[in-house]
Amino acid sequence: MKDVWRVGVGVGVPFGAIVLLLPILSSSRLLIFGVPLVVCWLFGCFFLTSLCLVVVWLAFDRGGDDG
Repeated sequence: MKDVWRVGVGVGVPFGAIVLLLPILSSSRLLIFGVPLVVCWLFGCFFLTSLCLVVVWLAFDRGGDDG
């Protein structure tokens, strides 16, 4: 069960943020400081992915050995 959460947070959240939400956001004409929303979203996904990996490491892998 622990592996399901690990993959869900580490891979599923960034995958959903990019693959599932990107087509929806690409149709928006909203600008943030003159930059299209979709570009800001993709830039934010860099930080989101890093945050998800930190959460997985702190929650599941920090304590020690998997083997």
